[in-house]
Amino acid sequence: MKTLVGSMDGKGPAEALYAVAELQKEVSRAEAALVRGARQAGLSWEAIALCLGVTKQAVHRKYGKQ
Repeated sequence: MKTLVGSMDGKGPAEALYAVAELQKEVSRAEAALVRGARQAGLSWEAIALCLGVTKQAVHRKYGKQ
């Protein structure tokens, strides 16, 4: 992330914001895949929530129907 944001030095704020938006999308996709993998490996919603720093209700609400 630092590399991508650092590569934006000297470019305008619009380009930097675009890069941040792309990073957010990529992180979201990676998180969803990791949560799926964690559930398949037998981790509880509580354990996943602890790893993500959220409540188990929040993580279940976000990923429970996938």
